[in-house]
Amino acid sequence: MARRGKDFAQVDRQNPPTIVKAEAEPVSIVDYFLLLPDNTLETAPREWLHNATVLDKENGYMSISGDGAQPSFQVALFRYRDGRPLLALCSGELEGNDSVTLSFYELGPDGKMQAAPRKILPIGDAWSNGTDEPQPQNWYFELPRHGRTVVVRRLKTKKVLHCATWNGEKFIQEKL
Repeated sequence: MARRGKDFAQVDRQNPPTIVKAEAEPVSIVDYFLLLPDNTLETAPREWLHNATVLDKENGYMSISGDGAQPSFQVALFRYRDGRPLLALCSGELEGNDSVTLSFYELGPDGKMQAAPRKILPIGDAWSNGTDEPQPQNWYFELPRHGRTVVVRRLKTKKVLHCATWNGEKFIQEKL
């Protein structure tokens, strides 16, 4: 048996090594995104993370490229005053305009994200008329990467039509 040299670390029996508990990483937009119902997108949310073109955990924003069956989409994390999450998911039409539908999700009692009432935002989207088919519209949504304001722009001119700011309970439409 070979003898170890002086450079070998000796075990200090009076001060044994310990594991220091690291601070838990806060729950991020990715964690909430993964809790979306599997039928929210064309495939389960976990399948889309590799398509992320922007993943900004600090500001609660994601932009994800689509594929042949799923249009590109953006996700933004808002918080209620009591800290509960509200996830906004903005997507386009498969063979049409981007960012024309907007859905909201909040954390349910089962620990999964569930659909929140669409009326939380006072501006309708392509599906707001209640039919089985989206209606053509001439505007699109921009979710904020910074801040709490959803901007609605005209499709052709990109002129701002509406702005709605999250106040911790609902979106308030601003006067332009």
